[in-house]
Amino acid sequence: MKKNKTSYIPSTFASSLNDSNISRETRSKILSPLSEGAVSSPLSSVSSKQWEHSIIQSFNHSFMRSSFSSHKYSYHLEQNIFAKYILCFVLVLVFIMTSQITAQVLQDPVPVEWRGSIDAERSGTHDANLIRTIFYNFGMVGDYPLDPGNVDLSIFHSVEIPKGSGENYSDGTTPFVLAKVSTMSGNPAYIMETGFRERQAISPITGKIMRFEPRFGFFQKDPIINKGRSVAISNDPRTWPDEWYDKSNDIDDPGWRGYWNGFFGKAPKADQESYVVYDDNFYDAWNYYPDNRDNTRRGLGMRVEQRGFQWANPQAGLVIFFHYDITNESTTSYDNNVLFGLYMDSGVGGSALGPNGIYESDDDNAFFDREAGLNLVYTWDNYGNGHIGPTGYLGYSYLETPGNAIDGVDNDQDGILDEKRNSGAGQKLVGQEAIMNYVSTNYDVAKFEAYYGPVNKRPAYIQGVWWTGDEDLDWVAEYYDTGADGIFGTNDTGELDGIPTDGETNFDKTDIDESDQIGLTGFKLNRIKAGAGNPSTAVDAIQFFDDGKQWPKRLFNIFTTPDSAFDVPLALNYNIGFLFASGPFYLGAGSRERFSLALGFGANL
Repeated sequence: MKKNKTSYIPSTFASSLNDSNISRETRSKILSPLSEGAVSSPLSSVSSKQWEHSIIQSFNHSFMRSSFSSHKYSYHLEQNIFAKYILCFVLVLVFIMTSQITAQVLQDPVPVEWRGSIDAERSGTHDANLIRTIFYNFGMVGDYPLDPGNVDLSIFHSVEIPKGSGENYSDGTTPFVLAKVSTMSGNPAYIMETGFRERQAISPITGKIMRFEPRFGFFQKDPIINKGRSVAISNDPRTWPDEWYDKSNDIDDPGWRGYWNGFFGKAPKADQESYVVYDDNFYDAWNYYPDNRDNTRRGLGMRVEQRGFQWANPQAGLVIFFHYDITNESTTSYDNNVLFGLYMDSGVGGSALGPNGIYESDDDNAFFDREAGLNLVYTWDNYGNGHIGPTGYLGYSYLETPGNAIDGVDNDQDGILDEKRNSGAGQKLVGQEAIMNYVSTNYDVAKFEAYYGPVNKRPAYIQGVWWTGDEDLDWVAEYYDTGADGIFGTNDTGELDGIPTDGETNFDKTDIDESDQIGLTGFKLNRIKAGAGNPSTAVDAIQFFDDGKQWPKRLFNIFTTPDSAFDVPLALNYNIGFLFASGPFYLGAGSRERFSLALGFGANL
């Protein structure tokens, strides 16, 4: 019998979020105390504790008596821990996950010795809150053990929740890039690039696995200093390189020696931030050369900057964030023939045998929900247990997507047409009347206020000084005129000049809303193996290369055809994975876009 969607997710969850009248500006203000070093502003007048308490109480009222049924079990929801943390990680993101997407001038080709290398492969551990996980600098978060039946859970942690429990929840997550290109012979080719541990092809030229590979220059490679051979982590200066490769041409402080190379600048503002850089140069099986200046550059010419964030604050203690900043380093412009996305492999309870004699990665359930605007997949064990004891729910939320600033469409429905993160300062307007006149003439005010709140409550309007390149009116010189490095007192470029500078808070690359985001455009389940006793034997068994089943081509066609872009939302009792996708979109030579992910845990829904 076909199951109704409301059998799996309480409708009150979606309606509570949709009915919320909390503005985006208020959310970003009240969550600023979550970040150490956050600038204190008198524009913030709402207590974060009071606000969170009222929201959680509202959610508790909605969820205390909610229930849902699976195909075999009925669960009574006495708490709403999962909903609480899903809400928290989305709201925390409004503050922390401001984007670095911006078009760039095409740089010179990266020398061969500074491109991706197997010798540069390193791993690290995120463990600053209640989630602990291994991750790699070639793009994979989490892992699957070589001997799943005899794994040592005291040292193997793949999205272990809570830390120290031995219960893992994921078998790996990776970003992917998928493009349709024309080879030198004029034939079409579908190239799918990932950082995953399997489902990759072997290069016919080098005999090596074609996968993202990390670059030197972004971690300390001296094992005498970096004894753990770790990737760069903000709270361990031993892992930082002597000089950061991407800061070597900084005009104020070349190399940033002795400083963290953070998303927010030199001063770390998360309890733990990781930073890795990798590229696609190992993808060389096609007669395709993306850079006409250098025929040794292979793949699609992409560079990926990946950051992970954890806060120990209890409001974000069961959430970990990752964001992916992808730059097209080649001379090829991809004209609506490229997609970005994420692949996630569920593993609730870990890989070992459970108490029922079933390997825990082989009996998961997954449900995809779009109703609350969260683009959320949550997974749980079919029998409610892991290798050690009862398990909860892991939610994967696709939070930020690439933007399109050239299509003449208000893709994100915020009342601003084709906003972008490389707009520059724009025109200076002084006086509230001048500001309101400009907004009324150039914006859809009704949509703007529905998205951001009243214009007369925006920080720049309140101050009476607005630079139009700050499209959402939230940059104020008194609090944010730090200069490009993000901190006061260094006298770097742009500091205290009264003009918004790229790198300063709430402007261009650090403002999530200065991008016309296209949103999530596709979702696909990967049913790897049916679980024991599952009446369905249907599988997908997706590969990231053409093994004769043409999966890259099929996925490209699925995600670019509206009628097929979104798969069925539910899978029960499977070894299961799933893909989020955004695109196609335009990615010019030298330009960059990005997307982000949050993993959040709850004991129940």
